[in-house]
Amino acid sequence: MNVLLVVPSLDVEKFKGLARVSLELKSGLEKRGINVETFEVHKEKKNYLKNLTTTPLKELRSKVDIIHATTPESASFLWLIRLFKNVKSIVTFHDLIPLKYCRELDFKFKSLIKIYTTLMWKFATKTDVLVAVSSRTAEDVRMFFGRRADYVVNPGISEKFREIRKHDLSTDKITLGFFANFSYRKGLDKAIEVFKIVRKKIDCKLVIAGGELQTVYQKQFDVRKLTKGLKDVEIRGYIPEDEIVDFYNSFDFYLFPSSVEGFGIPILEAQACGVPTLVFEWADIPEEAKAKAVVCKDVNDMADKILHLVENKEAYRAISEAGKQYAKKFTWDKFVEKHIEIYESLMRR
Repeated sequence: MNVLLVVPSLDVEKFKGLARVSLELKSGLEKRGINVETFEVHKEKKNYLKNLTTTPLKELRSKVDIIHATTPESASFLWLIRLFKNVKSIVTFHDLIPLKYCRELDFKFKSLIKIYTTLMWKFATKTDVLVAVSSRTAEDVRMFFGRRADYVVNPGISEKFREIRKHDLSTDKITLGFFANFSYRKGLDKAIEVFKIVRKKIDCKLVIAGGELQTVYQKQFDVRKLTKGLKDVEIRGYIPEDEIVDFYNSFDFYLFPSSVEGFGIPILEAQACGVPTLVFEWADIPEEAKAKAVVCKDVNDMADKILHLVENKEAYRAISEAGKQYAKKFTWDKFVEKHIEIYESLMRR
């Protein structure tokens, strides 16, 4: 079986979650003996015109059995390519954020983004198989485009994510962590507000990391301006792969105030490390990811829940343990094996 993976990039530092999912799928398929050819649409810098030019040309010229576009904009011409060659096609939908929240998140080029996304993603639903990363995304695709997802395949997390220090709040200074890109939707401003409230009551610090996102249309916070004049704030940029587990384990609480997620892999990574994770109840985050997170109404409630758990260590430990056990359900092995099942089923058609 020969597969062409069309991915946005394999550079996790610059492209974050989408690159992580693509990289795990590529390496997992190769380890299992699948012949994989990979085409990176953007590599180092985003250029949406490539999905109208070089990407469909690469797909047309490829000599493979299956073309799998891991983002919908790279699958927009697969329905047309199938008219000229015998090839199976698959597309993965991660979220419908540009269509659902373009105005709420104050995207740049709103009208252009909405037109581009609507047209490109509509054509992407014409592939042989449509995969959604969560049940929420599957429902959104059905609502917006009238196409039912053929499969829901949740992403996984690496087995390296584990508790390497006992999380029992025994340290003198409580550490609140924010680890995400600095785009508006990730809620860095809200994490800082939570920290301001908590530090009035207890001795704590806020560690911020993740860095800027490679994006054309999502606005991003200036972290230096947001934290100007604040004490006990540590700002870091990109965290290398070999330091991520230690980094999560340095937190006592992981703040995840994102307003919307396609899935929410970091929630599970932090929980696997024994770190209680806090999210907003109104956030559009798939239930699969936030099932064991601490759900909060707003920044004040998030701060109150942190303070409550600091005073109630048994409840803290129970949440920590529940998160660790739940995170074990999500592995990259399962993710890759399910895709192989999909490929094999598609080849039998």
